[in-house]
Amino acid sequence: MSPQELKQFKLRAIYRGLLTLLQNKHLSNITVSDLCRTAAVSRTYYYRNFSSFQEIVSRYQEQMIMSYLSLALNNRHIDFTQLMTAYFQIMGDHATETLLLIHAGLFDVLISTFRKVYVFLAQNSYIDSSRTVRGKNQYFPNFMAGAVISTEVQWMKQGMKESPREMGIILKQLFRFS
Repeated sequence: MSPQELKQFKLRAIYRGLLTLLQNKHLSNITVSDLCRTAAVSRTYYYRNFSSFQEIVSRYQEQMIMSYLSLALNNRHIDFTQLMTAYFQIMGDHATETLLLIHAGLFDVLISTFRKVYVFLAQNSYIDSSRTVRGKNQYFPNFMAGAVISTEVQWMKQGMKESPREMGIILKQLFRFS
């Protein structure tokens, strides 16, 4: 296993370990020792790589979203509907764990992660937000992340009746992107 593969393997293991513990314990009752034992990683690994449980969630989610979106980004430019469709596809596939994270009080981590991914996509010209007043506003990525994550959670709680494509279209309309 290459160093990069080992790094991803351990991140996945500690993230899955955290999810396992969250099924039966409140986040504040989980210790680093509990997590490391459940994930079969060392405490040294945890302390060398993370400053909090929230950071584990953020890093894993960011990596998951970016690896999935990389498939959609092959053509360099992605329109808003495609971006949201790809996002809702992956999040729909992970709805159970997303709702578990929400229940554990990690809503802000999901918002922060979405914001990071959105800013990355905009800065690297995968999406063009610079032509609108909205896109130039420093608060727009925060506004967008909060709105998308709130909509995602509501969609999941209501049983994901709309397809990811339908959600992409709905969000395009809500954000009034042309």
